[in-house]
Amino acid sequence: MEMNLSDPVMAALIGASATMLGALIQLRLSWRKELKERERGQPITKKTRRGPVIFVFALMIAAAVGGFALSEYFMSLRNGDRDTMRAELQSKLSEISASAARLERARLAERDKLESGVLRAEALRRGEEGIAASALVGPCKSQGAAAPGSRPACSEQSAVQVAVCARVPASAIVREVLLFTRFEDAQQPWDEARVLAGQDAGAARFVDAWFERAQGNESKEICQHFAHWNSQKGRSARILVKYTL
Repeated sequence: MEMNLSDPVMAALIGASATMLGALIQLRLSWRKELKERERGQPITKKTRRGPVIFVFALMIAAAVGGFALSEYFMSLRNGDRDTMRAELQSKLSEISASAARLERARLAERDKLESGVLRAEALRRGEEGIAASALVGPCKSQGAAAPGSRPACSEQSAVQVAVCARVPASAIVREVLLFTRFEDAQQPWDEARVLAGQDAGAARFVDAWFERAQGNESKEICQHFAHWNSQKGRSARILVKYTL
């Protein structure tokens, strides 16, 4: 690990080291001198005794200074570690945030894909079953004379014409258009009331071929013209459009 020490800490360490080294050398010399004097039987003076005490005191000062410098060094290391940990934590938080954002985008994309698949499956199912539309057409009104107590008859030339339209997706490919008609008060099932285009259904018929017209970008209408010239009863006209996508 690279040691980056400030100038005050470096000066304190150098001073403490020099003081301790000098004190240890002097203490060793003093002890050797005292041992020699004892061997020769010379009395130990107060000055001789005071020497080691001074050196020990110097060692204590040097140790205090060194301890202060070492404490400052450890404090700088701890502050450096704190900054490093803070930077690493911030980096991890950024990574977690980015991962969460990616997961959210993936979840939304998957949901959109799933919803699109469900909608497409539903559209295909409806296309197989067919989209129905119907219209109710009232009796025609003729301008000709009629016998007393009866309504005047109509002709096909004066028939009421309507367009029966079913809305399908804009991308739909029409497979077939089924046609049905019955009197407005009939209880006949629709399956039994099926007719073909151009077929006379009793003063009523579907005319021409089916056609389509746009209804914005999402849908379109499939339509079939229906003509009715019965002056006595109204009729219901129904189409069933089957398609694929």
